[in-house]
Amino acid sequence: CKKINMTGVRDVKTFDEETVVLETSKGTLTVKGENLAINNFSATSGDLQMQGDIVGLVYSCDSKEKSLIKRILK
Repeated sequence: CKKINMTGVRDVKTFDEETVVLETSKGTLTVKGENLAINNFSATSGDLQMQGDIVGLVYSCDSKEKSLIKRILK
């Protein structure tokens, strides 16, 4: 069982024992694993503490940032 502390979390979109989907200040973070549990979350400070057997993290950038990058690279 691993513990993870995060900052910059705006909202917990969905969660169960195998998947936690978080909205962060930079995009969406999906945590995959087993026996996942959120121990503490403060929307005011953006701090989140969770634990479980984490097997993967998937980060998706905010679409606004993607369009800005596309405009810069043109």
